[in-house]
Amino acid sequence: MPIVRLDEATVRRIAAGEVVERPASVVKELVENALDAGARAIRVEIAAGGRELIRVQDDGCGMLPEELPLAVERHTTSKLRDFADLARLTTYGFRGEALAAISAVSDFEIASRPPASGHGARLRVRFGKPGRVEPVGMSVGTIVTVRDLFATVPARRRFLRQDATETAYIQRVLAALALARPDVRVEFVVDGRTALATPGSGRLVDALAGVYGAETAASIVSLEPIESGEIAVHGAIGLPAVARANRQSLFLLVNGRWIESRTLVAAIEQAYHTLLMVGRYPIGVVAVSLPPDRVDVNVHPTKREVRFADERAVAAAVHEAVRRTLLSHLPAQPPPTVTFSPLEPPVIQRRLLVADPSRVPPPPPVISPAAPAPGEAPSSAPPAEGRLPILRVLGQVRQSYIIAEGPDGMYLIDQHAAHERILLEHLLDQLATRGVEQQRLLEPLVLELTPQQLETSVRYARELRELGWEMEPFGGTSVAVRAVPAVVQRNIERVLTAVLDELATGGRGTTPLERVAISTACHSAIRAGQELSLPEMRELIRQLEQCQAPNACGHGRPTVVHLSTEELERHFGRR
Repeated sequence: MPIVRLDEATVRRIAAGEVVERPASVVKELVENALDAGARAIRVEIAAGGRELIRVQDDGCGMLPEELPLAVERHTTSKLRDFADLARLTTYGFRGEALAAISAVSDFEIASRPPASGHGARLRVRFGKPGRVEPVGMSVGTIVTVRDLFATVPARRRFLRQDATETAYIQRVLAALALARPDVRVEFVVDGRTALATPGSGRLVDALAGVYGAETAASIVSLEPIESGEIAVHGAIGLPAVARANRQSLFLLVNGRWIESRTLVAAIEQAYHTLLMVGRYPIGVVAVSLPPDRVDVNVHPTKREVRFADERAVAAAVHEAVRRTLLSHLPAQPPPTVTFSPLEPPVIQRRLLVADPSRVPPPPPVISPAAPAPGEAPSSAPPAEGRLPILRVLGQVRQSYIIAEGPDGMYLIDQHAAHERILLEHLLDQLATRGVEQQRLLEPLVLELTPQQLETSVRYARELRELGWEMEPFGGTSVAVRAVPAVVQRNIERVLTAVLDELATGGRGTTPLERVAISTACHSAIRAGQELSLPEMRELIRQLEQCQAPNACGHGRPTVVHLSTEELERHFGRR
């Protein structure tokens, strides 16, 4: 489609006062133009974080010589004819402002050649002042070169960050566009060094390897596609083991356009609930497809913000797709079987919670068949994705942390957080199958609650009962406790009041039942400062190894800190 000037009515309705904020904004606009031109290979080259040089070369359809002056004017575009076209928009750009804004604050040059032409044409614009169109020899496509960005706008140039930071912004833009278009080969060269490259094979898995690296991409799984009415969700997400310390590695696409949406990010993070520790965030790309008239992209000049006709439905579809995928890729092995009985409490509970081991002889430790014998080195076989390897317990630090050796270094395990994860998975497994095991008390335990605790017990009565808590009013603010979950082995009063106090402040979890389960598991678990014997530590680690999500407790705190062999050698100066 040729480049034309938009009529005044259309300009007034879509004009946004486009401002080039930083080098990443320039790269985004130029690469999106290349994609709109049908490019199958795009090369981006920068120097000094984009301040000195940005060059974008593509093999798209190119432009005629007479179209070059129009291309750098405001409100000229080949992608839109009138305002009604916004309802069926399929291109990245549409306002006709980007090239004009870029050429006004840089030494700008554009060279282009369409397939039918024997040569190309070049136009140079120095800080808003265009020169003459000149013929130039070049291959089919377009090359845009931006030098000395913001040289005439020193205030804006001063607000730019260090070269490495600006380069990181640019790389994230290119990563998002490469994932949106795995059929396009993208190459990013920084100061003569290739920082990112995707093959353009059309396969998302190849684009993921180019963006995240082959090792990380191996832990990214395809989303189970979801179609809910007009909404379709696809893409790929990382398993909990490859989570990052920030949200910069998670990309959202709507109809192929990279966007930002707090609502959709929250839906994705909720899908990872109880699977990620606090401060860790998922990676991957989640793509939503829906009719163009159900989403408004004309909200912000950057086109990064969109409005949905039904945001709630989109978020629900995204959450379902991510959660279903995660659950299907968790290890299939169920949590260890533990037999609950009033007279014979679970082995781990009995050994961990007996106050005086000399009075109750502990049973022999139960060791996994795959575990090494004492004194033997742990197996070097890699663990399943997201699982712990077989560990050899070495000891305890400050009666709170267990030290263990694995095939790839040293592991520190928080005994409370680990036990909380074990108990939580027991409870959730029982809820999903046969119901939570109870332990009935020989005599009711009468407890005096605070007014707030009593109100909370009434509000969560159904959920508490499902989790094994059986109690009834006993006059005033007192309750009579007749049965408790089997995981509660002692200090019933302390556990119940702590659970009620936590629930009163909101608790952790997406549903009331989940909040009660997490709180019950937490306050029933062994505490920091409790000394454990070596067999007790081995049994705790054995059960943690068999958990589906062993790396975080229900509250999101980490259970395990891993120091690789390489890290240890670096600390001791061996590398």
